[in-house]
Amino acid sequence: MTTEHVYSLPKSCRLRKADEFRAVLRHRTVFESLSLRLHIKLKPINDGYARIGLIVAKKIERKAVRRNRIKRLIREAFRKHRQVVQGMDCVMQLRRSVEPSDSARIYQEAVTLLHKAARQL
Repeated sequence: MTTEHVYSLPKSCRLRKADEFRAVLRHRTVFESLSLRLHIKLKPINDGYARIGLIVAKKIERKAVRRNRIKRLIREAFRKHRQVVQGMDCVMQLRRSVEPSDSARIYQEAVTLLHKAARQL
């Protein structure tokens, strides 16, 4: 018996394979903010759900705890606003190191980038 949590992001909404990441990164539709970069690839019309992949490099954020916190924040922003980017594959990438106190700003940047991408595509 599997129960899907209301507050979780299903696996079908995540990019998990290297080929999936590569396809989005090659597409070269990019939106940037101070700390984040969003790569977008439109999907075929019959494939309407949005998916996200996250890149938080060790080179930028050394501590695993902080990398995981950033990924959780971005995933939550995507989960709450994924209807805005229906039919898109997204890869969100951290551009520079951030302080733990910047959680609200990172969340807001992720939301802003998702809305910006939806408006322009």
